Amino acid sequence: MQETQAKSAPDPAVGLRTITPQDLGKVLKLRVGSGQEKFVADNAKSLAEAYVYPDRAWPRAICVDGEPVGFAMLDVVGPDHPEAPNGRASYFLWRLMIDADHQRRGYGRAAVAALVEHIKSLPDGRALTTSYVPGEGTPGPFYEGLGFVPTGEVDDGEVVLRLSW
Repeated sequence: MQETQAKSAPDPAVGLRTITPQDLGKVLKLRVGSGQEKFVADNAKSLAEAYVYPDRAWPRAICVDGEPVGFAMLDVVGPDHPEAPNGRASYFLWRLMIDADHQRRGYGRAAVAALVEHIKSLPDGRALTTSYVPGEGTPGPFYEGLGFVPTGEVDDGEVVLRLSW
């Protein structure tokens, strides 16, 4: 699936799109706000990881009216993948970022809603897991406001959360 529109998005123009050669430069120029850099890898690193893990990474530009304003990447472990827990698919929000100039407009919420709709269409698509680095300005409250619940796990210093439906 190349494009997913967020069904519960505050702005129906927000969607996820496969990153094209025409979008690549724009996606690489996107930057989080000052002080947020410690909470999310830059998009060049994320795209490099997507290249190295093509069997798992699902990178997408977050677009508003066709223009990239952010980046999201899922870690998709399908039911046939050797790392699938008990032979069940799992979905992890590996990256989520909205450019500093586009924050606080509901685009992050809309992007997560679009990701959830995409996951619902996949095998075992009943939950999304993510994690965050604790600290001042952390995205933890953002995720909890969307319904993510801490699992009690800490992975490599990051708090793990899960959203189930």
